[in-house]
Amino acid sequence: LVGSRDFNYPDFGQDNAATAYIQPGSSIKPFVYAKLFENKGADQPNYGSGSVLSDTQFAVPGYPSYKPQNADRGYKGGIDIRKSLALSRNIPAIKAMLVSGVQPTLESIRKMGNTNYCTIGAEKQAGPASSLGGCGTRMVDHTNALASLARLGVYRPHTSILEVKNSSNETILKYKESQKKVLDPQAAYIVNEILADRNARSGLFGRTITPELDAAGIKASIKTGTSDIDGQAKDIWTVGYTPSLSATVWLGNPTVKPLRNGNSSIPARVLDPLLAFATQQYQKDGRAKAGEWFTEPEGIQRIGGELYPSYYNKKYAATNAKLAFDKVSKKKATDCTPAAAKIELDVMKSTDPITKKPAYTAPDGYDASKYDDRHSCSDSKPTVDTIDLSSKSRIVVRISKGTFELDSITVFVDGQAIATQNANSSGDYTIPYNLTKKSSITVTVTDTGYYEGSQSATYTPAGG
Repeated sequence: LVGSRDFNYPDFGQDNAATAYIQPGSSIKPFVYAKLFENKGADQPNYGSGSVLSDTQFAVPGYPSYKPQNADRGYKGGIDIRKSLALSRNIPAIKAMLVSGVQPTLESIRKMGNTNYCTIGAEKQAGPASSLGGCGTRMVDHTNALASLARLGVYRPHTSILEVKNSSNETILKYKESQKKVLDPQAAYIVNEILADRNARSGLFGRTITPELDAAGIKASIKTGTSDIDGQAKDIWTVGYTPSLSATVWLGNPTVKPLRNGNSSIPARVLDPLLAFATQQYQKDGRAKAGEWFTEPEGIQRIGGELYPSYYNKKYAATNAKLAFDKVSKKKATDCTPAAAKIELDVMKSTDPITKKPAYTAPDGYDASKYDDRHSCSDSKPTVDTIDLSSKSRIVVRISKGTFELDSITVFVDGQAIATQNANSSGDYTIPYNLTKKSSITVTVTDTGYYEGSQSATYTPAGG
């Protein structure tokens, strides 16, 4: 442990953050999901990385005054657990704890190494908010709990003292290693794999937060966390582990004063080079192997590219369905969505275990939890105001925009499209075309909302 700037420094010189109780924020979520992934029984739904706990606003059963939100105050709908954990969504984590039970989940968190989590003072009364890191834990315990995941569910007590001898060189105290299985290895493995998914995690920060680990070819499970006070970050964490090492980095003030910059990726700037360097030293010493990763436990199922434990029953799996979406808002279509803006997509339908409502997982970019909010039944459509056929060599069209910006105009002669032009504003547009015989002219204007307007005219040559 590294000491403070000065042991006698006023207020916090003698504080030891490694053994102080600090809220871990979202870095507690891996342990919540680890409990969720354990066997719930043959007659109950079991869960894997592709299972869905809908990220939607809901009333928490038994806690009517609790109104949970995500950090971004938004909701992502029917996303799977891989994305929920990688993107650190709060609502699915709360539901995960509710599925397993608040107390069983807390007991599992403690057994894995966070031995005093939600056991001190008023924290004993903690409810589902504890799934978001609302109780305190010690860094030394948190780091060891991560090591339990790295040992695929095996807990070993940690110590900073291996042996004590007296002045006569007699051993009066010696650490005795012991271990205990506290978690199904399949559950631990699925969590480890999700936390090591850089692609899934990049959606949270838009970039890698472990460039040195990546450059060294070291695969690691990584999670960030934030706790706040009055809506402002006061503790930020990055935690990580490999099959050989676990590490945690916390940044914060010794008081409860909020941080000026509460981005939870900032501690990764410490953890990334630290874990990369330590792992490379372990490799040189023969205590770690290059490219090492966890051995997949027997029984793991791979369904649709996602991981499920052996006891996962496919009868509870999501089923195929189809939903109509709006191309503009990327949300579910309504009666006010114009037909041209509608697109029918394949989705996966499941039932949320807490709300019992259907949850739909849509292709990337589409949101099956919300309805089209770009179109209204009162929208005005674009119009074709006039078609001027006074010249035999051109067609002049006057158009006007509606609610949406204009997109294009298309001219048809006797049913055949002869020209399409971009349209960016109301006004006249000229289409070169030689009119030689009696013809039916139709002009269609389309806007960015997929509304259309059209008008027809007939060209009759002189004397014809």
